[in-house]
Amino acid sequence: MILEKLRKIEKRQNITILLAVETGSRAWGYANNNSDYDICFIYKQNDISKYLVLDKYKDVFSENDGRFDFTGWDIKKALYLHFKSNPNIREWIISPVKYIPDETGIFKDLPDFNPKILKPHYFGLASKTDKKYIEGSDLSDVKIIKKTLYVIRCTLAWQLIDRGMIPSVDFDELVELSELDSELKEAILNFKASYSHLAFDHISKDDLNLIHKWIVGSLDKFSIDKIKSSKRNIDDYNRRFQQIIGLI
Repeated sequence: MILEKLRKIEKRQNITILLAVETGSRAWGYANNNSDYDICFIYKQNDISKYLVLDKYKDVFSENDGRFDFTGWDIKKALYLHFKSNPNIREWIISPVKYIPDETGIFKDLPDFNPKILKPHYFGLASKTDKKYIEGSDLSDVKIIKKTLYVIRCTLAWQLIDRGMIPSVDFDELVELSELDSELKEAILNFKASYSHLAFDHISKDDLNLIHKWIVGSLDKFSIDKIKSSKRNIDDYNRRFQQIIGLI
């Protein structure tokens, strides 16, 4: 069904989708039966003249029918965001759920993402979500449970970067690779499983308190350390863009 929808988008917009993936909870590993589909894709214009204009052309596509949320970025935008180490494009690339795989080699041999950008990104998401939704709220509320899982994922991600690792999007893998003690790991995995199975009454208050104590303590310890990053050359990206749209 999703692939069929993507092909219809291609036809309507006169584009070719080069990569299409699932993002959000279905990619992260804790979706439930109520979860929407968040499909993101990278495309190129079939009409190359679209790129040969002085004014800015539309480089983003979005469509949402309530169950399926589609977001598309033009190849030029996607490559530039990769050059800037944009964390969102990184999660698209490494998503385990691919509807249209990248057979073009869009990002092949391009530099790794800059951990100096990734770390504060994940910390910022965790901190802002915690302050906006979780602080002072009923921790057993379904909406707060979902936000808490998001904060856990982002916190584990930036902590892994501190240890010289680039995090995956898989929730269980983040927990497994963490330095959390066995009690906290078990509490987090039980918490995730209860959400995934819509068994909210199985979440214990002790686990919730343990998890939130760890979140608060972790956010308080955040700091920007000296992290090495690889150099990036915009010419490499320009060349890749020109290859993909057929100029060279």
